[in-house]
Amino acid sequence: MLRRLFLVFLPSLTASNSFADASAWSCQQDKNSNEWVCSGDQNSPDQTDSVAVPVPDTSNAPAPLIEPEKPAPVVVERLVSVLPPPEPAAIASPKPEPAILKPLAATSEKTPEASSKPAITPCASDPNCSAGEEDSENSGINLLAPVFGHQEELIFRSLAGQFAKDPWANCMATVGTQKNYTPVNRLRDRFPLDVKSNYSEIFDNEIGNYSGNVELNRADQHAQSHAANYDSVSETLDLQGDVYYSDDELALHSESATLKLASDQAKLRDTLFIFPATPLRGRAKAVYRDNKDLSHYQDVTYTSCRPGNQDWALHASELKLNKLTGKGSAKNAWVEFKGTPVFYSPYLGFPIDNRRMSGFLPPSFGNTQTGGFLLATPYYWNLAPNYDAILRPKYFSKRGILLGSDFRYLSEQSKGKISLEYMPDDEILKTSRYQGSLKHSTQFTPNISANLDLNYVSDKNYFAELGNALSFPNFSFLRSSADVNYFGEGVAFTTRVENYQTIDRTLSGLQIPYRRLPQINLNLSHSFDRLPLDVQLENESVFFQHNDLVNGQRLNFRPSVSLPLQTDSAYLTPKISLQHTEYFLTNQIAGLPENISRTLPIFSTDTGLFLERDVNIADTNLVHTLEPRLFYLYIPKTDQSKIPLFDSSIYDFWYSSMFRENRFSGSDRVQDANQVTTALTSRLIDPVTGYERLRLSLGEIFYFRNREVTLCGDYPSNLCAISPVEKSPTSPLVAELGSQFNRHVSIDSGIQWDPDTNKIVRGKATLHLVREPGQVINLGYLYRVNPLVPKHTNDITQSDMSFHWPVYNNWSVVGRWQYSWLYNTTQDGFVGLEKENCCWRFRIIGRQFLNSINNINNSDVLSNNTVEGTASTGIFFQIELKGLTGVGEQLDDFFVKSIYGYRKPGK
Repeated sequence: MLRRLFLVFLPSLTASNSFADASAWSCQQDKNSNEWVCSGDQNSPDQTDSVAVPVPDTSNAPAPLIEPEKPAPVVVERLVSVLPPPEPAAIASPKPEPAILKPLAATSEKTPEASSKPAITPCASDPNCSAGEEDSENSGINLLAPVFGHQEELIFRSLAGQFAKDPWANCMATVGTQKNYTPVNRLRDRFPLDVKSNYSEIFDNEIGNYSGNVELNRADQHAQSHAANYDSVSETLDLQGDVYYSDDELALHSESATLKLASDQAKLRDTLFIFPATPLRGRAKAVYRDNKDLSHYQDVTYTSCRPGNQDWALHASELKLNKLTGKGSAKNAWVEFKGTPVFYSPYLGFPIDNRRMSGFLPPSFGNTQTGGFLLATPYYWNLAPNYDAILRPKYFSKRGILLGSDFRYLSEQSKGKISLEYMPDDEILKTSRYQGSLKHSTQFTPNISANLDLNYVSDKNYFAELGNALSFPNFSFLRSSADVNYFGEGVAFTTRVENYQTIDRTLSGLQIPYRRLPQINLNLSHSFDRLPLDVQLENESVFFQHNDLVNGQRLNFRPSVSLPLQTDSAYLTPKISLQHTEYFLTNQIAGLPENISRTLPIFSTDTGLFLERDVNIADTNLVHTLEPRLFYLYIPKTDQSKIPLFDSSIYDFWYSSMFRENRFSGSDRVQDANQVTTALTSRLIDPVTGYERLRLSLGEIFYFRNREVTLCGDYPSNLCAISPVEKSPTSPLVAELGSQFNRHVSIDSGIQWDPDTNKIVRGKATLHLVREPGQVINLGYLYRVNPLVPKHTNDITQSDMSFHWPVYNNWSVVGRWQYSWLYNTTQDGFVGLEKENCCWRFRIIGRQFLNSINNINNSDVLSNNTVEGTASTGIFFQIELKGLTGVGEQLDDFFVKSIYGYRKPGK
């Protein structure tokens, strides 16, 4: 991230100032009284008892110091003095008042009054930071001398005090995301330059000399020096002696500064700087600006560590920045960490703005049992403004070299990404392996779009053996699809093709999903303005294809009419539908029909009340609600045993599923029903924050007949075992309890009690504690009975714990533990440490996981306990030098997926 150096120096070299009219502040010494009289002095000759000097002709007044672009008034903020005032020059007679030099206003607008620039205490946001001592983190054995000396650290603290907010106050956020510093240089154009000094003089209306506490202020720009000189003929400004400059984007200190305004040239010596937006601070022996686009620097050192901390620094003997091309280069660049050199390069090229350029990206490391040590060195290839590529060569110590690449493209209507990986020779399997994917999307019009998502791997164990243990898939199939869509008011049209590749080697035959070649959906809906009437028409045509099972085309039509009646406290929605389905089958089992049709009427009524009142509990005002609800459903029974199962299964049963019109997914099964769902929800709501302090939901279904439509039929299916004929008059009683105590703590729980067996058949409970993005604790428990397997040998009894919590001195612990109490084994788990401060971040985790599944016994249809997983371990680390670069795995994305409530820094 060397490009940030360009941002550091550029504002100081392009600062726009105005030079005062000579007639407004020309000073001369009276030959008789030896007194100095300034025509621009606000004191009149009568008040100073000096001889009035006529105002000289202003026709030869010097040109402005830096020509303003657009005049406009703004508030002056005066720089707080950070240096002891030097002794004023010896002058005769009474000691004169300091000359206040102000340019004449070009307009009649009133100039805002100057205001003092706010100052802060450096490191105010860090209790471990001392204004007089370095951070304790610098303790230890260092091979190199300190990057910055004690005096330089004091100057850095003074520079940090020039900003309204501490630049390192949000230093834990992602580099570059701080929004504290909004430059006001747009106001500088309308604001005159205010110059103050103990002593000043003008020679021939061309050369101005100032000495003794020289201060220059305009808008957010503030400068101090012991002396200043301006030559209006050559348009050269010289500042000498402890030069301090600050604005909203920059603060710097230099021994001397020379600016040639006419040619946009500048020279600064022994410069210390702070760029608060990153934040960065550093030093340069010399800064040269050749023109408005080209500049170069000598002996540059910078770091993102706050003043007092020097954990890492980058050094370069020479640095060149070209604003026109957007590129920079550095010679003899090397990085030190904790006083130890860790990297060197004789030459580096890098971008200095948002324009992309080719180059190596940070490498990553890792280790797994299946692949061994992993080293990846990606290279970014900038091919054109609208497409680029990343080459991703990887080395596995146990398997060999894997070549990978990602190609991205972008047009006015389309965007996409092509990814390829190829291993010429797996040293263990003695064969080549590969993987490819294509993701493409096009937006033809605001209503018409198309998407393409193609994926393929050479073998089922590709991800398990060549993954990095952070991206192993938790799915059994690799999906590929292509679709074209139209969405308009009341119209939704989709056509797609879909295919699945099995990557779970324990699945075969009946367990592999059907391909859809193609599927067409057309849904129409309309609501009448003057009538409480909604009409809908759902249409579907899909052809299912499978290598081992019956194939066929399914046509499904479902018109419906509903009458939504609603007031502020009640609603009633009767609805009637007619579902007609046609099947045209091929590769049919002998003796079964090739054409099947089914027509079913469906009637439902959903009604409920919203009742609420204000209550006061423990001196807290809350809103208490009661929400009773009834849902009636009637569907006649129809024999569906001769219909194959293309895409149907059974929904999981919880509170929300009790209000569905069909307990089966897909269209191959429509349940028979004559039932009513009774439910009640009660809430305690904080009217100020909207938090649900307490939420209780109770529900149960009362059946008026047996449910005889199941997933079983005349076709072989392993889904039949989970869908027997149901004869109980009631469903399990479902209760769910939740609470959002405050913005940090919440609970969510649920339980199901079966009145027939008088046993709890399901339960869950979770506790979430989220204080800050880096302070997260989650506790969870899940229990589920499998009634088809005796002696509870296939129940789910699992706990889940995850956390990310600071412990001491910026060290945090992070981890997750999923444990099966039935099998007494860890399903998935990792634990690690993280260290983060303002200038670097370090993480290391160890993970145990299941990365492949093996068959044990597949003869018992009722039992799913026929496979076992293969456990693997991996160790991964990441180190990031903020403001520069990082190496190792990007663990943030992994933490977001694994730890509920965790957010990336700065998000």
